[in-house]
Amino acid sequence: MVKLLALTLFLSVVWTPVFSPSVSVVQAQEGDARDQATARRLFKQGLSLAQSQRWAQALSAFRRSADLVPRASTSYNIANALYRLGRPADALVELDHYSAMDEVQADPIALQREAGLRAVLNEAVAQVRFAITPSDATLFIDGRVSSMTGFERLVRLNPGTHSLRVVREGYASAMRELRAERGSREYYSIALDRTAPPASEPLAIVLPGGSAAESAQDDRKPFVKRPGFWVMIGAIVVVGVGVGVAVALTRNDDAPQCGTTGNCATTQGLTLTSF
Repeated sequence: MVKLLALTLFLSVVWTPVFSPSVSVVQAQEGDARDQATARRLFKQGLSLAQSQRWAQALSAFRRSADLVPRASTSYNIANALYRLGRPADALVELDHYSAMDEVQADPIALQREAGLRAVLNEAVAQVRFAITPSDATLFIDGRVSSMTGFERLVRLNPGTHSLRVVREGYASAMRELRAERGSREYYSIALDRTAPPASEPLAIVLPGGSAAESAQDDRKPFVKRPGFWVMIGAIVVVGVGVGVAVALTRNDDAPQCGTTGNCATTQGLTLTSF
């Protein structure tokens, strides 16, 4: 009897941890269950917001759901919401993530759905091909470094105004403002100029028929009394008027042409409803 009790005690001490889940495992399972429930709730919330055309809020809900539990359906709906908000370039990045998922690669229907949305996004995105000299210069778009390198660089942009900056050590930087239209295909060439080394000492400029001293005397005249001043003012006025007219003729409404405006192709009916 004593031996039986000892054997029972031994088994309860030695073998119980093998067959019983540890506290950490149980907590992890409970955490996963909570994440699943929260992600599903956010997913349904995103669908409800999308049906009400509240795409910014829907995008936020879908993204929070994906942060908890990455799912192909959630990723697809993120791409759809980005498109509705007039951001087809960002939607294409998300769609690339969607198409790379194992559950999508193994599902012909999911691949067909991906191809349909990609066609809509490619039609809406603005594509700009840059020719940049020197070819190792760095391209900044809206303050962020572009991953593209080389002489020719194909960049996908959302419709709207974008700031460009090209920099390279030893060259003068170039700054541009680009207006990308929905579905446009543009080509821009940007060549940087080498920066000249600073002169060791200033050069004296002598005008014909005058001496350096006379030139210095002329430099002391009030700037507004020089003929060149009024010529410069006239040129500035003419250029300013021309630029104002051009801006008035080319400016479009700042609201995106996609999103809730209904002026672009739709993906209605493609939104995934199953989590």
